[in-house]
Amino acid sequence: MANSESTITSLIRTAWQTAPPVLRRFAYAVWTVALVAVILSGVADARNWWGGLQFTTNIISELICGLFALPAALVIIARLADYQVQELERVRLEARYAAALKQLTTSAHTTSEYVQELVQEVTDSTNAFVTAVRIVNGGLADPDAAVESAHLLQAQMDSQQWLFYERVVTPLRIDGNQLRALFGEIVRNGEQTTQAAQFERLWNDIEAALRHHRQTMAAGYQEFARGGVPTANRATRLRNAAIHHLHSIDHLLQLCAELQAFASEIQPLLARADLSLSRPGR
Repeated sequence: MANSESTITSLIRTAWQTAPPVLRRFAYAVWTVALVAVILSGVADARNWWGGLQFTTNIISELICGLFALPAALVIIARLADYQVQELERVRLEARYAAALKQLTTSAHTTSEYVQELVQEVTDSTNAFVTAVRIVNGGLADPDAAVESAHLLQAQMDSQQWLFYERVVTPLRIDGNQLRALFGEIVRNGEQTTQAAQFERLWNDIEAALRHHRQTMAAGYQEFARGGVPTANRATRLRNAAIHHLHSIDHLLQLCAELQAFASEIQPLLARADLSLSRPGR
């Protein structure tokens, strides 16, 4: 992003435009006094009023120069001080952003690996259960296998499994919320980044997917907890619960992959220093 204060002229123009109104009024008043003093001094020179007052004329000359220079110095120095503070804050924010992005990338990779293993386990058990509850001549194809695989699916949806799952997801949530807060800080400083909006949508999808997955696990666990050999009608409900559970995990895995892709795509932006805070007068 181009810097609107890359030249002296633009810096002075921005400094004057962003100066407080009271400071601009003060400058106009002082410059008016200085201009009157210049005119009177010119008249005094023309009429030779000074005579041998060389010291006095030097003092008056310095005062007039000071009257012209003081307001300009106040405006520009104040702007330069503000600019320096913003630059320091920008550097600190970029460093925090880079660290948060790196941490989120690691957490997303760890979570994705865990969910990938979970998908494989649930896929195997779901396929085994679907095969076991196949209806043949009005009854289950393999009642014993159906009961065994139902117990396995129930364990995969148990609350203890969710607690273990939460321990894996918690670091991702912490790192994601930290990056989310940094994006908010960047936007509050005036930088409208497409990455911030993109991450907000993605993060909301992940949070919604986590809530939905927990609800799916709870509903599936209740369905499988009834025990006994399932009837043909109940076998259909159990099969649907198992498939919904698998689809929920698949969706979460997809979002983790999108999060990893997002982190890798915006990494080069840091190297090019494209992330920068907007400055007053832009």
